[in-house]
Amino acid sequence: MPSIYYQRIFVPGCYYHIYNRGANQQIIFKDKKDYLTFTNILSYYLMNPEGMPQSILIRKSDKNKVTNLAKKISSISLLAYCLMPNHFHFMLRQEDSELTISDFMRRVCITYAMYFNDRYHHSGTIFQGRYKNVLVTNEYQWIYLSKYIHRNPAHLQSYEPCKLSEYLYSSYPDYLGLRICQWLDTDTILEHYQHNPSKEYQQFVEDGGDVGNINKITLDVEEEQ
Repeated sequence: MPSIYYQRIFVPGCYYHIYNRGANQQIIFKDKKDYLTFTNILSYYLMNPEGMPQSILIRKSDKNKVTNLAKKISSISLLAYCLMPNHFHFMLRQEDSELTISDFMRRVCITYAMYFNDRYHHSGTIFQGRYKNVLVTNEYQWIYLSKYIHRNPAHLQSYEPCKLSEYLYSSYPDYLGLRICQWLDTDTILEHYQHNPSKEYQQFVEDGGDVGNINKITLDVEEEQ
């Protein structure tokens, strides 16, 4: 029977934790350009779900930035993300069954692999097999998952928990109002905070290292450290 982490049945209205890492834990984001390219690919497929991979790669003149894209209704919503040197995390919601998270992840990963292999003259896979996905089954997991994702940079030697807001390659700055991305859904989580949502959420994320007992949804946490 296939592992629950590879079951690709995505139910409309449900939330999922998605992650993958580099093959043999190799670095998949080597510099700022790699992080920005992956982020642009991510935003491109959220705003233009049926876009072709080459629409990213042929944009040599604008440093891989995707511009002038009209917002389209997507079957996927991204609530939180974090890109780390050798892995990434997403919190996604399946909106309907027209295009699934499987379709979205396939396009994102293939497009970035094409870019990476072209830039670094690399051959073969860059990811450690297929991405893993876990269904969020209760409110407790739902509350703590975004905190877990946004606290990932605390493991980097150059970042302390009090400076998580300075880490540019996650959705955390958007939650604090430091940046606004049309392709990211921050409202769903922030609407649970009443008085000063961004400030209250920041306190929740940065107040100590506790991310709750969510081992089942953070998968192999110890391996990721």
